[in-house]
Amino acid sequence: MILRKTSLAAGIAAAAFTVCSATAAPIVSSHVGAAATPAFPAPNGSSVVLYDQTDSPGTNGFPVQNFETAYDAYDSEGADDFVVPAGGWTIDTVNLVTTTGTPAAQTASVNFYPDAAGLPGATAACSYASAPANVGAASTTITLPAPCVLGTAGTYWVAVSVNQSFGSNGQIFWSTRTVQSNSPYAWRNPGDGFASGCTNWAGGAACGVGGGVDPDSLFQIVGVVGGGGGPAPVARELPTLSQWGLMLGAAGLALLGLFGVRRRATR
Repeated sequence: MILRKTSLAAGIAAAAFTVCSATAAPIVSSHVGAAATPAFPAPNGSSVVLYDQTDSPGTNGFPVQNFETAYDAYDSEGADDFVVPAGGWTIDTVNLVTTTGTPAAQTASVNFYPDAAGLPGATAACSYASAPANVGAASTTITLPAPCVLGTAGTYWVAVSVNQSFGSNGQIFWSTRTVQSNSPYAWRNPGDGFASGCTNWAGGAACGVGGGVDPDSLFQIVGVVGGGGGPAPVARELPTLSQWGLMLGAAGLALLGLFGVRRRATR
């Protein structure tokens, strides 16, 4: 039997698009395995860890990846929330506990959204399409190209999708947390390649990703306190009535002394 060239070409194309191959693991919606201890770099300069949610690691992870064109249907984004206090924050780094196939220097899409009834809002407060991302064996450190200033107190979400090729580096998974702080983590897969039905933001565990059990994710927010790139304003107390009296008395004595000096100078 002689195969036609068109049939052979179609077969090759189908094989190239197949998610599972002899040399690559299948694209999946969860990573099972205990999270390794992350090795986050020390904050630079005056930066500090503003928010830390890296305790109580789970044994799963959910996909947060912008795949190559052949796998666009699997492009997915994860998000989790944190609370900014009065005075605001200026954020310069986001750390995630992650697992991946082959660690490498990548880029990531990072967005900070205000909260909207327990999910990321519609309009980002800060947005970065390709922030430098150092993807390691147990963690991912994302350095923002410019600081994100969140000057108003409230609940915000950090949403991440790492630009990574499945063919060369495999998948990347954001590790889960067994306890919940604020709202549960959120997830979306616009192309519905994972057939979860979560083409817009929804609770990640409810979408069945990350094992569908753990409610939160593991991450840190790094930067400086204050909504203008500097320290938060220091609250100062108003003088009491007795303090006002002392200050007015001192001012009166100073004026009397000055008046006396002028009188002697005119004699």
